[in-house]
Amino acid sequence: MSAGRRILRIAGLLAILALAAVAYLSYRLEHPPRPAVPSQVTVLFAPGTSTAQIFKKLGEAGVIADARLAEVYYRVYRSGTTLQAGEYRFDRPTPIDDIINRMGRGEVVTYSVVVPDGLTADETFQLFWSRGIGGPEGFRRALAETELLPGLTSGVSDLEGFLFPETYLVTRTTPARAVVDMMVAQFRRNFTPEMREKARALGLTLEQAVTLASIVEKESGLPREGPAIASVYLNRLKRGMRLQADPTVIYALKREGKWSGTLHRSDYGHDSPYNTYLYAGLPPGPICNPGSNALKSAVSPAKTDYLYFVADASGGHTFTRTFEEHLAAIAAARRLRESAAQD
Repeated sequence: MSAGRRILRIAGLLAILALAAVAYLSYRLEHPPRPAVPSQVTVLFAPGTSTAQIFKKLGEAGVIADARLAEVYYRVYRSGTTLQAGEYRFDRPTPIDDIINRMGRGEVVTYSVVVPDGLTADETFQLFWSRGIGGPEGFRRALAETELLPGLTSGVSDLEGFLFPETYLVTRTTPARAVVDMMVAQFRRNFTPEMREKARALGLTLEQAVTLASIVEKESGLPREGPAIASVYLNRLKRGMRLQADPTVIYALKREGKWSGTLHRSDYGHDSPYNTYLYAGLPPGPICNPGSNALKSAVSPAKTDYLYFVADASGGHTFTRTFEEHLAAIAAARRLRESAAQD
């Protein structure tokens, strides 16, 4: 056999071996051995993470066995699929094409964040950043972007009151601005043109209606009492009486970082435009983010001549028309509490 033919045969054998090796390695990437005890891991890829770094992190997390080989496979066979940043949850290990397909589609981990009615903006944002979504500074900057409510807000310094309570699906990389944008969009959908018209009929601007709703939200022990509570405050406004709402004092203290968790008698003298014991009219803005029931109550109040209410033993309130009736209701509520404490 000539030397030339021998070289060709050797080259052919080497080519076959190379193809076999590639086929085997590709098979191992697609069919990694399964561990005796299956497990999962979450891996976060920040925007701008390089391809090499993506596969390195996957290897370190145990999602793939050979980071370099997986990167080569991607560059040779799947480079047309863009790997999207975000947080992913993978089995350990995961077939290489499953990884690439999921990252190409951006199948990131989502989080369901439930925002209850009546939280302040800071309390609302805490729900997100405590789970690693956004951050304090990003949320505070977004809160000041009142242009998110074009044509609806005027003369307000931030979006307190317009962050609608709802369940939100977000990812670890959702920006704070996007979260605030979603919440404001929900407010727009829930505070309908019909409700805005009802507010105008009561002589309330949008900001005033939401401010009233925020007080109703904090005062309502039972949802059904919302319209009656709204009527009390509207009746007091018409008479030029101070609202004297405890939640406004609490909010004033919270804004200044002075809230101790307990409302003391001395706090009623705290000088703040939000303190409705010191200043007449509605406070300069909402004191929380009211839910749908409080918003509806504020623009559809009950028709009453109530001027006062006091918490009763059932979790609701006793409503009264005169100060004398109010004092009697306070005394009755106190007796019930004392009686319950003795039982």
